Amino acid sequence: MPYSELAGALAQIEASTAGKVTKLAVRFLSLTAARSGEVRGCLWTEINTERKLWIIPDTRMKARVEHRVPLSAEALAVVAEARELQKENPSTLVFPSPVKSGDKPMSDMTLTKVLRTTGLADRMTIHGIRSSFRDWVAEETDTPWDVAELSMAHRVGNAVEQAYHRTDLLAKRIALMDTWANFLARETA
Repeated sequence: MPYSELAGALAQIEASTAGKVTKLAVRFLSLTAARSGEVRGCLWTEINTERKLWIIPDTRMKARVEHRVPLSAEALAVVAEARELQKENPSTLVFPSPVKSGDKPMSDMTLTKVLRTTGLADRMTIHGIRSSFRDWVAEETDTPWDVAELSMAHRVGNAVEQAYHRTDLLAKRIALMDTWANFLARETA
C-alpha cells in the first residue's frame, strides 16, 4: 500500500468491529515498523516507558541481534491503552490472543483477518506496512540509508563494515520514528 494511504487504512481498521487488542497491535506495528511476530510476542518486560524504548531480545529477532525500538508518544499511548485493557485479564504479553486466555500470543491470522473484514486485504498486507514505512523514509525524508535500515532491524554493511559500525544510531532513529508517527497522525487528522 502506498504510504500516503496507510493512515486512512489505519483509521478504517480503528473504525472496524475488530477487537481492541487487535486494533492496538496493528497500530503499534505501524508506528514501530516492526515485524508481526515481534509485535505479537511483545512482552511487558521489553517495554521501558521511562526510556521510551522497546528492547527486543536477540532470541526473538530474525537476525538474532537485540533491537532497540524508539517509542513515539503515539506508540506509548498504544502501550498505555493495552495496559488498561489488561486490568481484568493480566498477561505477560502486551497484545495477547483475543480468543485464547492466558499468555497466548495472537496468531498472525488475527491480524490478517482484520484486513479481510475491512476490505483492505486486496490492497495491503500486515508485513507490507514495513514496506510503506521504508518507502516513506526514502521519498519523504533525508534520512541516511543506514538509519532507515537499522530502524527496520536490517543488518547494515558487510562483515568488515559491521565490525567497525557498531552503533544502532538510536538518537537518529528516535527522531525518525517521531516524524513517522507525526506523519501518520497528520494524515488521519
